[in-house]
Amino acid sequence: MAIEGRRIEQMSHGTAAESVHGTRVLIKRLRALLWFARPAFSASALERPKTDLRKASHLLAAERELAVMRFQLEALARKTSKSADRNALLRLAHAQDSHSATSAKPEHSLRHAAAIVLTTIKELKQETNDGSHWPSDSKRLAKGFRALEKAGKKALRGADPVQFHDWRKRAKRLLYQLQLTQDDGDKRIVQTIDRVDQLQEKLGDYHDAVIAQDRLQKYPPDEISTRLVRHSVHLLEKRKHRLRKKVRKIAGHIKWK
Repeated sequence: MAIEGRRIEQMSHGTAAESVHGTRVLIKRLRALLWFARPAFSASALERPKTDLRKASHLLAAERELAVMRFQLEALARKTSKSADRNALLRLAHAQDSHSATSAKPEHSLRHAAAIVLTTIKELKQETNDGSHWPSDSKRLAKGFRALEKAGKKALRGADPVQFHDWRKRAKRLLYQLQLTQDDGDKRIVQTIDRVDQLQEKLGDYHDAVIAQDRLQKYPPDEISTRLVRHSVHLLEKRKHRLRKKVRKIAGHIKWK
């Protein structure tokens, strides 16, 4: 955790987007650590850091959504064969940049979120120094894999974005736990970690497409035609369909002991 604290202090030298992303990753790692270490602490001891980390995550949500929009539209533009559609998608992406430029600056929210994360790290270090017993790796990982499998089955029975997002959170939490505890270089474990990483990555792409689609429908830029917005929403729906097929395939190859 001390290493993570130094990393977040170094992020101030990067761009705002890089700092937001890096801070969000640290928040997710800490939340995964809290879940893993739950048996070692009382519920009251974990309630404050859980609440504080949720607050820090919410502070960065708006900037994250704008970054997702730009990335998704630029990705669609690269994969579109028709030059007219490609140029239109890039215009739509640039319209998001214009909206970002006129909205509130993210620096204040970023500094606030980073301060919360650093305080949480210090408090957790103090808790662990007080003699808490670390839980069994194998038992917590087994529970994490069961949670991942359950969430995946639930999501794949339909196409509810909320269930896919829950699946992604379980996958990311498990990934961080594996990285924290399984460092012996065992080939089978390394392969499992790679597959869980692939799963959470594709589920992340799916969630980003959902965010972009929802934002386009709710807040279409005034300078962009309705036809282009509808076409972009359609392309995002096709992307979601392809990603659902990919995550089903990846999930089928994830096994644990």
